[in-house]
Amino acid sequence: MRRWSLDDVLALLWFVGGLVVAGYLLHLAVGPGSLEGSRWPLVGLAVVALIGFTTVAVRHLWAARRARAERESGPVHGWFPDAGSVRYRDPGPPVPIAPEPSGMPFTPGPPPELSPEGRAELARVVGILDRAGLFRPRTPRPVDLMEAVADAGEPVTSCTALSALWEGGYYHEDFDTDDHLAALAFHDSHTEQVEDTLREHVADLARLTGADIVVEDLQVGDTRTTVRLTVDGTTLDLAWASAWKYLSTVLHVAVARALPEVGLGWVWSDQGAWLGVPRGGVAALDAELGRAGGWTLVADEEPVAAGEVVLPRD
Repeated sequence: MRRWSLDDVLALLWFVGGLVVAGYLLHLAVGPGSLEGSRWPLVGLAVVALIGFTTVAVRHLWAARRARAERESGPVHGWFPDAGSVRYRDPGPPVPIAPEPSGMPFTPGPPPELSPEGRAELARVVGILDRAGLFRPRTPRPVDLMEAVADAGEPVTSCTALSALWEGGYYHEDFDTDDHLAALAFHDSHTEQVEDTLREHVADLARLTGADIVVEDLQVGDTRTTVRLTVDGTTLDLAWASAWKYLSTVLHVAVARALPEVGLGWVWSDQGAWLGVPRGGVAALDAELGRAGGWTLVADEEPVAAGEVVLPRD
């Protein structure tokens, strides 16, 4: 049920007052015992009164709607929460970090802020990702992501909104990243590609696609990786030139192509790839996101072996 604001009440009172005043003037003009003389001045005055009162009522109604739009922007309310509903983590007294060239110590400033346009775009992006089923078990509040997204800079994109999930707890002590990641996975493109990392990638792919994926054999060498796995009973033998600290996408693309009906998608940042299976399909999600998108089907991508694109050091 919608909660009435003061402007809602004032709009109603001004409109009803206009009807009462206009009605009274019309009664004086044409009603029983009406005043003697020409009735038209009173009729005109009634019209003017009705227009004037209605204009004020409409202005109050617009003000109420603007306030409600600001309060309820995004899928889960609010850029301007009630006092106490959003708590910032208190960093304590400023701590000098490093001297500036002038010799003065640098101290942390206030949290970064998004522009009004950026806040609206963040609410739009979170709403689209939410409708695509990419936030489970709970959808994050855009208000909890604002500072982290602002720190990444504008324009807001789906990547910066998703990456803000990692930093929400820095600015909001009640924020829990794990509340929102059950339908997502992030694969870092700059981390050690050891056996444990690849097994975690396989587990993520199985969780996102709902497929039965079993690793039969996995060998990670200094420059080459071989994997044998079954995807819903289909055996895949994979091998690629690996690089110790760079992500290869041979595994991802092979699994996605083995499950074409699933629609596994990803969007890339400079740190890695966010993966998910959006409800309604990757193409529809990216079209709705517009310039904030960048999502593509994993199966449509050409696999990249990091060892073939990263030049070895001398």
